[in-house]
Amino acid sequence: MKGLSMISGVLFMAFIISATAIVYWTALPTIQKMQCAATMDKMKSSFTGIDEIIQKVSSEGEGSKRTINLNIEDGELYISAENDSIYWTYECDAPIFSPRTSQRFGNIVMGSNLDTSAHESTCQGVDAFILENEHLKVCLKKIGEPGNNTYYNITDVLISVYQKDLGVAMPLEYLEITLDNNDTSKTGNGYTALTNSGQHLPFGEVTAYMESDYGITYSIKFILESGEDFIIIRGE
Repeated sequence: MKGLSMISGVLFMAFIISATAIVYWTALPTIQKMQCAATMDKMKSSFTGIDEIIQKVSSEGEGSKRTINLNIEDGELYISAENDSIYWTYECDAPIFSPRTSQRFGNIVMGSNLDTSAHESTCQGVDAFILENEHLKVCLKKIGEPGNNTYYNITDVLISVYQKDLGVAMPLEYLEITLDNNDTSKTGNGYTALTNSGQHLPFGEVTAYMESDYGITYSIKFILESGEDFIIIRGE
């Protein structure tokens, strides 16, 4: 009986440990999400305070200054003089925001996968729209503007795709955009436009509008999402 009692006790303890582990692992995503949310709320409050101080200093004129104390327990803080921005990055295993979404609170933007920039510049000596994330730098030709159509070839819109990880420009010789495999659909009147611009975007997008010689009006969207090493080309 004594031996049986010891075996029973071991089995009982194993059951308790297993049950506790099951409950813990089931609750873990919720616990992580609560911890991440608390960290995000803390940093949101800190950034709100920083923004208020910046606004006050700005209104007081040249020579005004303040000292700001920050306690960064998690994540990393960056200051970009080029973009006049302060940003904080934090990795969390639990989803707080849906991928590539953001929320704006005044001058503060919070979101997930906000690593894309989109702006107007020049590329290979041509006026261009530039979409860039951590993997790719994509140049698209600036053509015409709304209300001022220009005759162009849709296949020529994409100027270059530079792969940062490999340090090489991707070959575009075989890229061709047509409707019904008809060459006249590649040319016509239209323009290209940057859909959204700025830093820390969930994605960058350039749209090419075309009134083709084929007799069909259409648009092509060139989309670069944060975190991706490819571009999306979508017709509408």
